[in-house]
Amino acid sequence: MSAFLLAALAAVTFPVTANAAAQTAIDRGVLEYYAYDGADAVNAFASAAVLEPNLAMAFWGEALAEGPDLNTAMSEERFARASVAAEKAVALEASATPQQRSFINAMALRYRGTWNDWKDDEASYRDAMAALAGNISGSEGDSAALLAAEALFETGGLTWVGSAPASPQARRGLALIDGVLAHDPANVMANHLCLHLYDFASDRAPAAACAQRLDAAVLPPQAEHLAHMPAHYWIETGNYAAALASSERAYRLFMQLQTIPGRDPDHDRYLAHDVYVGYSAAMMLNDYGAAQTWSRRMDAAYGASYDALTALRFGRYADAFSLAANATTPTQIAVRGLAAIALGDVASARDAESRLRELTTYGDVVQIFYGTLAQDEGRYDEAARWIDRAVETQGATFAAELIPLWPALEVRGTLAMQRAAYDDAESAYSAALAAYPNDPRAQAGLAAARTASSGKP
Repeated sequence: MSAFLLAALAAVTFPVTANAAAQTAIDRGVLEYYAYDGADAVNAFASAAVLEPNLAMAFWGEALAEGPDLNTAMSEERFARASVAAEKAVALEASATPQQRSFINAMALRYRGTWNDWKDDEASYRDAMAALAGNISGSEGDSAALLAAEALFETGGLTWVGSAPASPQARRGLALIDGVLAHDPANVMANHLCLHLYDFASDRAPAAACAQRLDAAVLPPQAEHLAHMPAHYWIETGNYAAALASSERAYRLFMQLQTIPGRDPDHDRYLAHDVYVGYSAAMMLNDYGAAQTWSRRMDAAYGASYDALTALRFGRYADAFSLAANATTPTQIAVRGLAAIALGDVASARDAESRLRELTTYGDVVQIFYGTLAQDEGRYDEAARWIDRAVETQGATFAAELIPLWPALEVRGTLAMQRAAYDDAESAYSAALAAYPNDPRAQAGLAAARTASSGKP
């Protein structure tokens, strides 16, 4: 086992056996479950069962890893596999310690019925884990608290009302996380859940330490999701450079993950999301080279070209126009049209419009194009309606760590500046900064609007 994996496992221990090899596999499974790599976690727990066939907690771990997490809904197929594992754990629990039997019995509640009983049985498991968290101490108590919090968030959600989570389940989950962090601040799962929970909080400041701790943690490739999680906090609070750094580390771990023999490829579903977060952070910064690097990663992850959009975002209109010469998707066509407007190429802009008018569905970049073209042709009311629609589309589409690649609120400010409507521009740029803190283009636009409004050179 590599040194970096051992270093990570040193912080994730779930002692259940004196068999060193089996214990290592258990700890690896727990870490991978904490990193939302459920498929590889199942394999780790299964390897522990091979090494120690009568180890009830190995089968408990399989049932745990086949279950849901905040990013993974339960499926009937996984339910069936988990049910078998839970039954094996119960059959072997005579050799388990009393505390281990408590974990096993709680898991048995989760899978005691059929798939149609899942909702009620999941509630029984959640209640049992929450009770267990309050009745035992030490590392087992922390594990119980974290698993209970996970289950509570799955049911109670992550939304907030004012200064507290909206549901009683989420409030209980937050209390459990805070309790673990109070005496074990480096706990990776506690920091992981902390970052997820504060994604939708109005005050995200308490999650800063959680982001810093995971950024500092030594993590193996299987835990790349834990390396990605700090990017949530950084991008939500406007520290785009830090978001980019966290994303870069996660991406490199992801590339290492691809080289591990026998790994389960199910975790690859996270790659597109991770790359999008890194790319959106790069698009916010004034580093065209970094944005191009992430654009190429987007191309590979999504199977579409983002190079023209990247050039457009950085005001490289001739490059954007050329790169979108063979545009086929609505976004690419809109990018070519927007570049044409900036270059004064009316014919090409109208050609893009003609192609887009044949569509019945389109996204925010197309709406931005329609609004920009309408303004360019002096149809200001129509332009405002299109940009308003783009703002609404982005508001409904993007939340938390997901931010638009080209904020429509910025465009609203730019178009207002072109009309010399400086108060409107100031309002638009201020709204952009409220939605996307420290947006450098909105900051520059706001300063320009205020200078123009005051009449000062």
